[in-house]
Amino acid sequence: MSKPPKVRLNKSEPLQGWYCDREGNRYSVARLIDDAKDLPVFEIPVAAMNLGDEIWRGENILGLAFHVRKCMKADLDCPILLDWHGDIADGRHRLIKAIATGKRTLKARRIDWKPTPDRPAEKT
Repeated sequence: MSKPPKVRLNKSEPLQGWYCDREGNRYSVARLIDDAKDLPVFEIPVAAMNLGDEIWRGENILGLAFHVRKCMKADLDCPILLDWHGDIADGRHRLIKAIATGKRTLKARRIDWKPTPDRPAEKT
């Protein structure tokens, strides 16, 4: 008797490509991380973070499984990156893992300036 086929998930990129701020401007995550590499690392209480953002809208089961796997593999020793408002520019999978595993704090860096967007928001 043969085994049922294994469900294959998409390969994940090491970084998300873009971060979209509150105003709709888009920034290269790789550039933001590079710009912030020398900023101090601090511990931020998980409970103090904005946990109300809607993410992964419209995902199906396979798409959600992709993100669950990324959360499971997330490296909590790697600081998340907060933007100039304190919003998460990079690190949502790490935040979810921290919550799911009962961590009280998370390593973070915070950009305290607003960089020039790579893709400015479209004017309406």
